Amino acid sequence: MQVLRTHWYIGVFVVLLALLAWLAYTHTLLEREHTQLAQALRFSEAQVDDLTAHVAEQEAQLEAHQELLRVVRRQSVAAQHDFSQMRALVAEATQTVADIKRLEEADTELLAKYSKVYFLNEHYVPESLTAIASEYVLSDRVQRVHTQVLPFLHDMLAAMERDGLSPRVISAYRSYGYQAALKQHHQVTYGTTRANEFVADQGYSEHQLGTAVDLVNTAIGTDMLAFDTTPEYQWLVEHAHRYGFTLSYPEGNSFYAFEPWHWRFVGVALATRLHEEGMGFYDMPQRDINAYRVRLFERPNATSTPEA
Repeated sequence: MQVLRTHWYIGVFVVLLALLAWLAYTHTLLEREHTQLAQALRFSEAQVDDLTAHVAEQEAQLEAHQELLRVVRRQSVAAQHDFSQMRALVAEATQTVADIKRLEEADTELLAKYSKVYFLNEHYVPESLTAIASEYVLSDRVQRVHTQVLPFLHDMLAAMERDGLSPRVISAYRSYGYQAALKQHHQVTYGTTRANEFVADQGYSEHQLGTAVDLVNTAIGTDMLAFDTTPEYQWLVEHAHRYGFTLSYPEGNSFYAFEPWHWRFVGVALATRLHEEGMGFYDMPQRDINAYRVRLFERPNATSTPEA
């Protein structure tokens, strides 16, 4: 019995030793794994720190690039603005040069004041004359005007006809010699004093410019003195400026008797200003008139009024 008990104690002791050995071994493994995990954790933390630092560096670089992009955009916008200004200045300078060239080439006589103010010599002839369409003429002679005035005149006469009127041109361009003969004829017919009231001497007539026309209608025929009683005259008073024409000798002018039939082309811009301000052509200073010379033949949709 004693022997069995001893053997039992020995067995229990061996088991305990084995258990302790297993626990010691397991503890060693756990410590080793713990050490490895701790090292891995420390390595991971180092990587995280490195990654965090790298991300921060990338963010700093990105912000720097974005700021550079903003600066470049601002400079680009400024450059475009400067370029636009430069282009506008170049365009303005080009237009100025073109205007100066056109002014130099323009016929200086076309907006000059004649009719006892300036003398137009016997050799002056417009650069080009074209016949007025025969359906608008009431005369045995072919009536001609300055070639560049003709489209404005035709447009005006056509507009009058669309409004139910019947305007006719009774006289247009007259040469120096023709004006002299006409003046002599009227002096014989009406006397010198009376003729001087409504007929210009040769060299002082607007008709020699090729930009003036005498108008009547089919009802009064050649009776120009009755033209102010016609609806055609009233239409011209209200609308002629839109086509560049103005009444040269209105009532109360200081040059000739009232001539409701005599209309002169001065360009849409100038005619419109005269109409709006209720001013006669001969009431405006020649210096102001000259400012319109460069755009004398511009069409209405391209017309501009010079600064005062």
